[in-house]
Amino acid sequence: MMVSISKAAEVLGVCKKTLRRWDKEGRLVPCRTAGGHRRYDLDALFEYREDRIYDPTTQDTTGIAAVYCRVSSHSQKEDLARQKRFLSQKATSDGYTPKVYKDIGSGLNDGRRNFLKLVSDGIKCKFDRVYLTYKDRLARFGTRPIRRMFQLQGIEMIVVHSDPDKDLEERLVEDMIALITSFSGKLHRMRRGKNNA
Repeated sequence: MMVSISKAAEVLGVCKKTLRRWDKEGRLVPCRTAGGHRRYDLDALFEYREDRIYDPTTQDTTGIAAVYCRVSSHSQKEDLARQKRFLSQKATSDGYTPKVYKDIGSGLNDGRRNFLKLVSDGIKCKFDRVYLTYKDRLARFGTRPIRRMFQLQGIEMIVVHSDPDKDLEERLVEDMIALITSFSGKLHRMRRGKNNA
């Protein structure tokens, strides 16, 4: 059962101001309603009193699934449209209303506008699932903490296609190429900016 911040404060024996501070610190992060009000999982609050770990297991469902699509360049817009169509159909067939987030940019760029919106909406529990075609559509590196953040909010991450089995050396080479490509692009943009100044 989800409860208000007042009830959560009563259960934990703290004031609402403390809960707001813990939310900002990431120590005890609640879900939020569409109106932005904090909601806490009551069972998880009782467990938090015992072991200081807030791990909500029950949540009100939204019936919405986030569909995240990404390509690296504008020349791949057709692939972006295919991802959107495919993942939206998958979400719909699973009984969810799709909400599309899409970006054109490198998977190494952690400042992508809709990627950040996806993470922010996940923290606010605005959807129940996230659909991706491949794991690297979300990010080239660091997907584990993002998946864990979604998990803590009760959001399931569905990767529709698994990457083909590759040995460690092959994956390392691909990661190194991705890093070099990203840094080369940044260097080129920096030089271009200096020349235009």
